[in-house]
Amino acid sequence: MGVSGFIKGFKLLHRTKPRIRLHPYGYIQRRYFLDTKILNSSDSLLPVLIVGAGPVGLVLSVLLTKFGIKCTVLEKNKGFSKHPQAHFINNRTMEVFRKLDGLAEEIQRSQPPVDLWGKFIYCTSLTGSILGSVDHMHPQDFEKIVSPVSVAHFSQYKLTRLLVKLLENLGFGIHTLEGPDSLDHEPLRGGEILMGYECVSIDTTDECVTATVSFSKEGKLLMRKIQSKILIGADGAGSMVRKLVGIDLKGEKDLQKLVSVHFWSKDLGRYLLNERPGMLFFIFNTEVIGVIVAHDLTQGEFVLQIPFYPPQQNLEDFSPEICKKLILKLVGQELSDIDVIDIKPWVMHAEVAERFVCGNNQIMLCGDAAHRFPPAGGFGMNTGIQDAHNLAWKIASLLNGVAPTSILATYETERKPIAVFNTALSVQNFRAAMAVPATLGLDPTVANSVHQVINKGFGSILPSSMQKAILDGIFSIGRSQLSEFILNENNPLGSSRLAKLRHIFEEGKSLQLQFPAEDLGFRMGIVSLLIHARVSDTLKEHLFQIVTMLCLLQSCQLAVEGIMFPVQIQGQGYPI
Repeated sequence: MGVSGFIKGFKLLHRTKPRIRLHPYGYIQRRYFLDTKILNSSDSLLPVLIVGAGPVGLVLSVLLTKFGIKCTVLEKNKGFSKHPQAHFINNRTMEVFRKLDGLAEEIQRSQPPVDLWGKFIYCTSLTGSILGSVDHMHPQDFEKIVSPVSVAHFSQYKLTRLLVKLLENLGFGIHTLEGPDSLDHEPLRGGEILMGYECVSIDTTDECVTATVSFSKEGKLLMRKIQSKILIGADGAGSMVRKLVGIDLKGEKDLQKLVSVHFWSKDLGRYLLNERPGMLFFIFNTEVIGVIVAHDLTQGEFVLQIPFYPPQQNLEDFSPEICKKLILKLVGQELSDIDVIDIKPWVMHAEVAERFVCGNNQIMLCGDAAHRFPPAGGFGMNTGIQDAHNLAWKIASLLNGVAPTSILATYETERKPIAVFNTALSVQNFRAAMAVPATLGLDPTVANSVHQVINKGFGSILPSSMQKAILDGIFSIGRSQLSEFILNENNPLGSSRLAKLRHIFEEGKSLQLQFPAEDLGFRMGIVSLLIHARVSDTLKEHLFQIVTMLCLLQSCQLAVEGIMFPVQIQGQGYPI
């Protein structure tokens, strides 16, 4: 069909106005599916067991519950994490939240004003010279042209709190092992979040998945078996579910090791509010290099990310007192109210699971269990939540008798390419972030090479104390490149480096925050339903034409969200 044909079809589209009805799941006659094997339900067999109560597992449980599918969530930790972690919510995820009982609106009301978090600032200290800044937010980003809802800056633990509240409103109960509402021996009916339970083995049959979970109570290690039709591994980057079912990861390991320091300082928050508000502060000086993430300037909540080089460095080198001293060096002035809350080491990877679905389409991986990205661009949590959105309706369509078991295989078909693409994009964005220190004479690849030589080369035969002294000495020499003597306009080398730095910022070649084309520019879901649904070829053809037209009209939101309901068409088809 040429352009003229498309225009003609578009005009006819507005004239014919065929009638479209949207019906809830289960409306289509079940006689189409008599030859499909549907697992029988029983009181002792859960429809869905979700392992992991992070944002991905919680969003999945909300969606399934809204589809009428009972599920139980297991979490190995005894409490929800209060470490801020992810904090940027992109357009597509906010679109998903828009459908969850006002969750998107609650996030927008609760987040800081955008003029307090839109900038990335590069400086020698928080009170020192600014090397450059990039404003990633513009007025048009909030005019709701490409999406009915805007991006947000909202800490992960706050999102978890809202999701738990939403689940409680849907009838979920939170059960701890030490509380009076412990369910360590009670039958599971769905609608439970069980804290302190770890999945330790998985067995599958044609009829169900049996998860053996361990938990400690009154000093004793106990075991329990939980049977479900479907098991979802949403248990994070170190996923036990992924390991138990033998799924490997492919990609780049150990891109960087860091220590994450969660701290509060209202004094620092007030200073930045008045002098240089922003989201990320990249700080380079002769004493220390680090990134401070401002989660909430008004409340004074921050996270420091600092490079970590084990085994010469260990976690004891980052005690609360040492971290306070590092923070003061990054700030550049005294603060009396620094309160270090939590210190966590972590490793940056860029990997995707070889499979997202296994066990005769009974076990699926979701979120960080299926893919591990660098944080550059905020793809991790967002991709995981969108995994859950894709998976929920497919599980519901199977368990409600609307589609055969093969519908679950399309989850991997559709989501894995997006995970692979987002992995590459986040690595590319991470490399862009590294261009700034490299321009300042601090190439991170050189630092990593030096570290490897000490670990695996001649340095490995030296005593550990000498290895540490050599590493510290080399890094100290490297940071001397950031001295005011070198890094100024009167020094030819410093002037050249500052000019290159300005060029990086002006050309948009530094770390980026928003990727609207990648967030919203994909189509999926309706195609897999059309392939697997038992409807006539004529109806499939009409539906394909509708989706094509919607996408050509840039109505991707409707095309994706419309998949949540089977569509019946009466009257003439679309004349394309």
